[in-house]
Amino acid sequence: MSNVANQQTRTDTPSTGWLVAELHRIREVLDVLPLPDKTSAAAHRDLGEAEIMLLDAEPDRRRLGGTLERLALVLAASGALDHAGQALSGPLGTLADWVGEPGRTVRQLLA
Repeated sequence: MSNVANQQTRTDTPSTGWLVAELHRIREVLDVLPLPDKTSAAAHRDLGEAEIMLLDAEPDRRRLGGTLERLALVLAASGALDHAGQALSGPLGTLADWVGEPGRTVRQLLA
């Protein structure tokens, strides 16, 4: 797109918006679960880190996989994955599938 001075401007957004939406779905579920404060804080920290990574022009899938793994382990240890079922495993699985091999541990936790 060109502006008034006929200079090129960048108007595209990262193609990972649908993945950010999955993070928001997870956040919405966590907001209604009765989680200990420490668990909730850790989970929200990981969600924030993941969102920042996904807003990058070329997200580092390996690094994102590590963040998702940490998030899934915290949620599994707290019982949140069992309690919330598909509401958490659906979006986590989608994210793990997108990162590929770095998401393998997350997929195993969800199985």
